[in-house]
Amino acid sequence: MKYDEKLDIYTQRDYKVVKSNEIVQKAKYDLNITELKTFAFILSKIKPNDKENQEYVFSIKDFCLVCGIDYKNGGNYNHIKNTLKGLRDKSFWLIDEDGKETTVGWLGKVKLDKRSGRVTIKLDEDIQKYVLGLFNNYTQYSLLSTLPMKSSYSFRIYELLKSYAFTKSHTFDIDDLKSKLGAAAYTNFKDFRRKVLEVATREINEYTDLEITWEPITKGKKVIEIKFDIKQRDSWGQYLNIKKANEQLEKKTEVKGQLSIFDYESADGMNYDNPVTITKG
Repeated sequence: MKYDEKLDIYTQRDYKVVKSNEIVQKAKYDLNITELKTFAFILSKIKPNDKENQEYVFSIKDFCLVCGIDYKNGGNYNHIKNTLKGLRDKSFWLIDEDGKETTVGWLGKVKLDKRSGRVTIKLDEDIQKYVLGLFNNYTQYSLLSTLPMKSSYSFRIYELLKSYAFTKSHTFDIDDLKSKLGAAAYTNFKDFRRKVLEVATREINEYTDLEITWEPITKGKKVIEIKFDIKQRDSWGQYLNIKKANEQLEKKTEVKGQLSIFDYESADGMNYDNPVTITKG
């Protein structure tokens, strides 16, 4: 790969994802890691002066290069197509200040051109006010922080803690946290700790600009809350994690069978959802 091309990939990985805190802190939805990264990439394409109903275009090749995926594999088109359709078909409930609930979608329109390898996207009209023209009460982070993650729980917990990072700590009711993460099925705290909290802590501390710890708060023998301590890394710590994240993305994804680039096991043998993302074309 040429130097200029690699520099462009690194630049795209550092594009910023910006969301209203209302979406980050209040929304409850269940997207897999592929869908979360895909939507984050789309948001990284937004510019401060973008208008409503604007279309965003990216190439599948760029998408794969930014995400560390072998773009020469012919199965990528169908995987991206299915991921985008999943986002187009899904919606979630958002509660406003008056207590009213509104359904909000992710994508309003998706067009794919297999010959040119380009994708054109328009955001759902109801979500646009939460991601366009934000000047206050928003959360911003580098796309690169989320790209190496294998767990959707890591992604969501990172977003949540990033939105509260200025407070240096935040305590969540455990049932509300599970609901926000789409992890209500983990009724046993040992399972929730092992498959959600420990995985998220490891991935956030390894790849992002945050350093976190957590502790359970109990009532009797029952865990009722989780308290997170949040530390913003210094410049050197951020540099080291940026280096780790890029190195992780440079590793070739192991392909099994037809194509499983979005569905693979981690190094410790646990399957944490599916990874993916999208790029600036």
